[in-house]
Amino acid sequence: MKILIDRLAFRNALARVEMAIDRKPTNPVHGGVLVEAANDHVVLLTNDVDMAVRYQVDFVQVDQPGWAVLPGRELVDIVKDLESDTITLTLLDGGQVEVRSGDDLCTLVTLESSADTGREGTSHSESFPLVPALDGEPAITMDKGDFLVSVNSTRFATARMQDSRFATEGILMELADSVVTMVGTDGRRLACIRRPTTGGSGKKARAVLLPKVLDQIYRFGQDEEGESISIWFLDNMVGFRMGNLESFGRVLNKEFPNYSNVIPQGGKHVVRAHRESFSKKLRLASHLTQESAAVVRIAFSANNMEVASENEGRGRASANFEVDYVGEGLKTAFNPAYILEGLKAAHSDQIELQIDDAVRPAKFLLGDDYSYVVMPLSALV
Repeated sequence: MKILIDRLAFRNALARVEMAIDRKPTNPVHGGVLVEAANDHVVLLTNDVDMAVRYQVDFVQVDQPGWAVLPGRELVDIVKDLESDTITLTLLDGGQVEVRSGDDLCTLVTLESSADTGREGTSHSESFPLVPALDGEPAITMDKGDFLVSVNSTRFATARMQDSRFATEGILMELADSVVTMVGTDGRRLACIRRPTTGGSGKKARAVLLPKVLDQIYRFGQDEEGESISIWFLDNMVGFRMGNLESFGRVLNKEFPNYSNVIPQGGKHVVRAHRESFSKKLRLASHLTQESAAVVRIAFSANNMEVASENEGRGRASANFEVDYVGEGLKTAFNPAYILEGLKAAHSDQIELQIDDAVRPAKFLLGDDYSYVVMPLSALV
């Protein structure tokens, strides 16, 4: 293998596959980057079992095709610090790859390579975990912007810790009737958004994914060419393609909570408020909450909302602002961080809160087909 590649293109490609480099691999190749050269392009592949990323770099001068699995962290760090416009990678005898850029020269020991097999061309590694080709009609084609908004609207609501029964550390992605539903929940709040597809097979499908692969797509997807994303459901993984980027996420096998039973259909009390005003008052009150138990008390009265908090030994805070509300009034309490995170992800300047009473879930309507449900702290009302 011998290639001449643009340094910035190679660095950007490595940035896209870096998240799937295993930091503490039990098998050394899982911590590597498979570099495969053929014709006029190079394909990079990483796979830490939970997720995999494949990225193609076009317009590469390939003097000799071949492949090599290189130490991932070392390759990423070296390329970041090179300065010349181009990089030459040459597979040497003895299981090494020479990385040359201007006057700089580094040599990396390969974990595996086409030279080890004694076969020319692009024969694949026998131990590196490969992923399927994304061939045939995808299950889903949808607007890329809609998909990225859906990720951002649900990712924050997932659990930080694994649950013994439910897959609350994951994000549910469900296809039915040409609509993609994505849901994130940690058991105390739930975010649900629905967006239409633009094509695909249309067959019903459902999978719970670790957020890691969606984080990677959200971070780099906007920069990829094209306005759509294609999605394949592949047994124990889901594959995504945008431009030259292909990302794969492992499907979680645990049960996901029945989200349709959690989302209230309406509420006795309906409050409409300006998102930024609500956020400011919540942040003000949150400054005087106790670290061990963050609580803000919210009271509704005619066209008014009061947000209050108290921290024993430090002080109290109370803020009022105008809202659209007509009713006999209600007092309830919430963790302010939960509401603030939802408001930050909202798609509209005006939001709506629906709630029956102080102890039942509150539903926030934060945009078109975007619902956010938060459990109140009923014992503290």
